Amino acid sequence: MDGGMTVHSTFGLPFGTLNEDSTSSIAMQSLRARRIREAALIVWDEAPMSPGLQLTVVDRLLKDIMQSELPFGGKTVLFAGDFRQILPVVRRGTRAAIVAASIRHHHLWDVFERFSLTQNMRANNDADFAAWLLQLGNGQLPAVDGNVNTVEIPRNMVCDIANLIDFVYPQQMSLANVDDFARKIILCPRNEDCRQVNRTVLQRVTGAARTYTAIDTVVADDVDEIANYPTEFLNSLEPDGLPPYRLTLVVGSVVMLLRNLDPKIRLCNGTRLVVTELRRNNFKARLLADAGEGQDDIVIPRIPLSSSGDDDLPFTMRRVQFPVRLSFAMTINKSQGQTFDRV
Repeated sequence: MDGGMTVHSTFGLPFGTLNEDSTSSIAMQSLRARRIREAALIVWDEAPMSPGLQLTVVDRLLKDIMQSELPFGGKTVLFAGDFRQILPVVRRGTRAAIVAASIRHHHLWDVFERFSLTQNMRANNDADFAAWLLQLGNGQLPAVDGNVNTVEIPRNMVCDIANLIDFVYPQQMSLANVDDFARKIILCPRNEDCRQVNRTVLQRVTGAARTYTAIDTVVADDVDEIANYPTEFLNSLEPDGLPPYRLTLVVGSVVMLLRNLDPKIRLCNGTRLVVTELRRNNFKARLLADAGEGQDDIVIPRIPLSSSGDDDLPFTMRRVQFPVRLSFAMTINKSQGQTFDRV
C-alpha cells in the first residue's frame, strides 16, 4: 500500500517481547499522534501475524489519543488477513502457546464485526490449485505417517532450486533490465534458505561489485563480559534482523531495508531497492517499485544496529553496517503484505 507503514512504526510499539504493561513511544502532542487522531480509518493488514499484546498497546494508545474509553478509542480499525496463513512468532513456543498469542484469543476479539471473503482471486484461473490450498489451510489434507504437521505436496508442485530460480529470474540480470525482475521474488520458510538462494541469484547479476565488512561489538558495561566474545566470533553471527558481517553487493542487485530510514519517502523496514552505485562508505539505490520511472537515487548510509533480544544470543550485539540484505528471496513472513508479479 502506497504510504503504508509497519505497525511498530505507526503506533510506536516497542521492539522485543511485549507484556501487559508495554506502552507506545508516541507523545500525545506529537505529529504522529495528530495523524492518528485525524485518521478516518485505520487499516491493519496481515493482522493474524500480530500477537494479541500488540492490540493491548494500540488500544491503550488510541484511548489516550482520542480521550475515550471505547475500544480503540472509538476509532474504526479494519483488520485484514487469513488465519490459515502465518500466526504470531513465539520462540520455542508450543502449538498451544502460538494459538494463545493470536488476536483471536484477545479480549477485544469479541467486539470485532467479522466478514469472510470466499473466492481466491489470485488463483482464479487455477481452480484445482485454489481447492488444494483451501484444503491445506483447513487441515483437510491427509497426514503423512500419522504426523498431523506433515503433508505430502503433489509432485507437479515440486521442483529443485535451480529450476525454481530459472522460472523466476532471467539468466542475465543487470541494472539495464531491472524491469524484468523488479517485481519477482522467491519465498522461503527460513532465513538460511533465503541466504542460499540470494547467493546463487547474485551470481547472475553483471555489474560492478564491492564487499563491505561491518564493525561488531558487544553492548555491555562489564569489561570481562565483553572479553568473553572475541571479534571473530561476533563476525560469524547473523542474527535475525541484522545485515551480514560481510555484505557483497553488485550494481543491479536487489536489497531490502531492515530498518526505517525515512518513512516519508518510503524508506521503511521491508522496502526493496535496486543498487545503482557502489562507493567506499555508502551506496546509492532506487526504490524498486519505481526503478524505471526516472526516480532520483537515494544514498544508503552505514548505521549502528542492535540485535533484538528475541534471538538466542545471551548478549546484545551492535553491528555497524548498511541496514540491508539481498532480496532476490525473502522469508514467507517478511513477504506478507507485499505484492509481486511472479512468486
